[in-house]
Amino acid sequence: MKVIDILKIIKNMGLAWTVFRVSYELKRKTGILKRKFPVKDFSDEDFLDRISEKRLKSKESLSNSIRENRHKFLFNTQDLHLFKEYLDTILTKEDKDRIVQIADNAIEGRIYCFSHWTADYGNPINWHINPVSGYEWPKDKHWVDIEELSRVSGDVKYVWEASRFPQIFYFVRAYTITRDEKYAQAYWNQIEHWIKENPYQLGVNWKCGQEISFRTFAWIFGLYAFLDSPHTTDTRIFMLIKNIYLNAIRIEKNIEFAIKAVQNNHAISEAAGLFTVGILFPFFKDSERWLYKGKKYLEQEGLKQIYDDGSYIQHSTNYHRLMLQDYTWCYRLAELSNISFSPKLTEKLKLAVDFLYQMQDETSGMVPNYGPNDGALIFPLSACDYLNYKPQLNTLNYILNGTKLYKPGKHEEDLLWFCGLNAVNSEAISAATKTTKSFGVGGYYVIRGKNSFGMIRCTKYKHRPGHADMLHFDLWCNGVNVLTDIGSYSYNPEEKFKDYFSATINHNTITINNQNQTKKGPRFLTVDWPEGYVNAFNVNDDKVIFSGYHNAYRNIHKRNVEFRENCYIITDEIENKEGSKINIKLNWNIGTEIEKITDNKYRLIINDRKSLIMEITSSTKGNISIYYGNVDKPAGWRSLYYGEMTPVNQLVYEVKSVKEKEELRTIIYL
Repeated sequence: MKVIDILKIIKNMGLAWTVFRVSYELKRKTGILKRKFPVKDFSDEDFLDRISEKRLKSKESLSNSIRENRHKFLFNTQDLHLFKEYLDTILTKEDKDRIVQIADNAIEGRIYCFSHWTADYGNPINWHINPVSGYEWPKDKHWVDIEELSRVSGDVKYVWEASRFPQIFYFVRAYTITRDEKYAQAYWNQIEHWIKENPYQLGVNWKCGQEISFRTFAWIFGLYAFLDSPHTTDTRIFMLIKNIYLNAIRIEKNIEFAIKAVQNNHAISEAAGLFTVGILFPFFKDSERWLYKGKKYLEQEGLKQIYDDGSYIQHSTNYHRLMLQDYTWCYRLAELSNISFSPKLTEKLKLAVDFLYQMQDETSGMVPNYGPNDGALIFPLSACDYLNYKPQLNTLNYILNGTKLYKPGKHEEDLLWFCGLNAVNSEAISAATKTTKSFGVGGYYVIRGKNSFGMIRCTKYKHRPGHADMLHFDLWCNGVNVLTDIGSYSYNPEEKFKDYFSATINHNTITINNQNQTKKGPRFLTVDWPEGYVNAFNVNDDKVIFSGYHNAYRNIHKRNVEFRENCYIITDEIENKEGSKINIKLNWNIGTEIEKITDNKYRLIINDRKSLIMEITSSTKGNISIYYGNVDKPAGWRSLYYGEMTPVNQLVYEVKSVKEKEELRTIIYL
C-alpha cells in the first residue's frame, strides 16, 4: 500500500482511530490480545460465584427467579394461545405452512439463511462449516488467530448465519401455531450442541461481538417462549444462563474495538447485548455495570451515528433498519422495566424511522436497495418478505410515538411479539405522510409523484463510504423498482465479483474513463472520498428540480433531475478538463423487462397495463449496450438477498467525447 494512501486513510478516519487500530493490531500480533481472552473451563461453581444473591445459588432457585420475573420480557408462554388466535386472523394458511416448514427444515439442520434461501448445515448441525463452499473453520483455534476474510474460506457470514440462530424465531412461531413440543425440544437440542461444539473463546463463532449479541437475543427469545415446556428443565436453564453470562463477558471485553475501530452498527448491537443481559438477569454481580455500560453506549452511539436529519452513518438502508431493530428491542425491554432513554436519542430515532418511511414504496413496503446489504434481519417475526420494511418501522414507531404507521395487515405480527395484543388492536394510526423531502445532512433527496418516487444521492462524506455511487438515482413506479440499485451479494465473493457490487460503473450514475469514484483500501476502508455538492433542490407546484455535482473525477460531473407530472428528466453534464477524448458511460440498472423501440428509446414494462418509455440522447452520438446476467464481463447482475444474485437488465450508454462540455439526457415518461 502506498504511503500517500496510508496518509489519506489517517486523514479520513482521524488520528484517534489510527492510533487505536495500530495499537490493537500490535496487541493481536504480539499475543497480548489473546491473553486478554483466556481459554479456560468455566465451571458451574465459577458461575455460581458470579451470582450476587445467595438465595439463587442453585439451579432450581435460578430457574424459579427467571420464571418469577418473566414480566420483564416482551411476552410469556401464557400469551401464546392468544397470539395464535390473532395470527389466525392475519396470516393465510400458506403463511402458516411456510413458517412451520422453515422450522421443520431447521430441526434437520437446513437453515433459512438471510431470510431467503436454505442451506444444509448437516444433522446435527456443523456450526463451523461454510455450507456454500464446504470449507470447515477450525473449532480448536482461538478466535484472535482466525482471519475471517481469507480467500480460501469464502464468506464467513455463511458460517455465522446458523450461529445467529434465526431458526429460533421460527421454532417459536411454529410452536405458537401448532403447539407441537418438538420445537421446544429442537431449541434446547441445538443450543446444547452449539455450546458443546463451540468451547469458550475457540472458533470463528466467537470472533465477532455483534454476532454474539444476536445469538444472545435469539437464545433469550426462545427461553421465554418455551419456559413452561416440559423440555425446559432447571438444568437446561442453568446451562443457558451460564453461557449467556459468558457471552456478556466476551462482548464487554472487546466492545472498545467496535466503538473505536468499527464505528457503526456493531457498536450499537454490542451495547444492546450488554444492556439486555444487564436488564433481564440482574442477579449477576456484573449486571449493574453491564446495564449502565449498555445504556451509556446505546445513547452515545445513537446520538453519534444517527445524523440530525435521521439518516445513518453507514449509507445503507438495510444497516439503517438493523440499527432500528437493535433499539426496538432495547426500548421495549427498558419500557417493561421502567427505564427511559435520553430524550435526544428518542427524537433522533423518530427521525430515523421517518427517514426510511419517506423512502418507502407504499405498495410493496420496500425501500431502495441502497448501499451495503448483508441480509440482516435480526428479528424475523413477520410473514412479510425480507425486503418489506413495514413490520420493523411500524413496531418502533408504535414504541416511540404510540401510533401505527400502516393500516392492519400481516406486518403487525412483528408488533404483536414486541408489544402484545393491546398494540395490534390499537386503532391509533399515525398521520405521517410521504412527500418530496430533502435529507441534506446525509445527502438523500426524495422526489414524490402520484404513483412514483425517485431518490438521488449527493453528499460530502463525514464517514467512510460503502459503495462508490455518488449521484446514483433510484426510481420507483406503481410498486416496481424501475431504476434499481444492485445490493451487495457477498463481502468475500469469488474473484470475478470481488468489486462488482460496489463499483461506480454498476450504479445508476456516470463513470468517466472507467475510473471508480473511490479507491479500495484494506478490508472495508476506502481511500479517496468523493465530495458531492447540491446546487438546488426546488419544490414547486408543477415540478421539482434537483441539481448537484461531485469531484470524484478530474472532470466535473453535474446531474440535474427534474420531475414533472408525466416524466423524470435526468440531465448529466460532464465538463472535460483534460482537453482530450474522454470515455463517458451512463449506467441504468433496469428492474423491469425492456423492449427496444428505436436505437435510443425503450419501453420499460411494469405489468400488462403499465409501461414507461425511456429515451436517451447526448451531444455526441453514443452507443447502447444491454447486459443481462453476463458472467464473463461480468455485467447485468443485482442482489436483493445476501448470498444470491439474479440477472437484471443493465443498460450502458457510452459516449467518447472531445467537447469541453458533454451533455447526456435520460427522459422517463410515466
